[in-house]
Amino acid sequence: MTQARTLILPILLICTIVAIGYVMLGPIPAAVFAVAFGGGLILYMATAWRTPFDSRKVIVPYLLTVMLFLVHTYEEYLTDFEVLVSTLAGRTVPEADLLFVIAWLAPFIWVGGAIALIKQWAVGYYFLCAFFIAMTIAELAHFVFPFVIDGTFHYESGMYTAALPLVPAYYGLYVMMKEIGRIRSERQPPNALASTTPGSAA
Repeated sequence: MTQARTLILPILLICTIVAIGYVMLGPIPAAVFAVAFGGGLILYMATAWRTPFDSRKVIVPYLLTVMLFLVHTYEEYLTDFEVLVSTLAGRTVPEADLLFVIAWLAPFIWVGGAIALIKQWAVGYYFLCAFFIAMTIAELAHFVFPFVIDGTFHYESGMYTAALPLVPAYYGLYVMMKEIGRIRSERQPPNALASTTPGSAA
């Protein structure tokens, strides 16, 4: 029951962030946020929720991914991302609302997540999983947006740098899964290991 309580904050964060995205940016960005943070919760429950690990193993790829994400948001700023979001939303999205989400809220969440991860707090592991899902899956929505708009593939704001965070994020995800696999194998009882050895039943 105590461990289950650690899911309360991530669930509240998901509801809050998706609601903010819907109100300020419209339904499609909100759906992208839902994929990132909801998918992060699923990954978290399948991995670090039951198997915490040494967060120092992933902090470097995490921070490198954050840096490249900031480069990506700068491209969005330079190329009038609010025009794309307004088109997707079917209404005018003020630049101030967009900057609040992508230039203040998002960096605040990811940098705060780094602090929580270094402290090895439960919510830090959740932020790690949510960030990896956001960078490896949700960010790819940039390559879908052109088809949503007019059914053709063409440049839209943020597309050039959308894939930049993919490499360190995938590497960090690989390191995390490898570390969790190692910890779980060490936890496995010796008799369980013996039962999986070929010919052990003879």
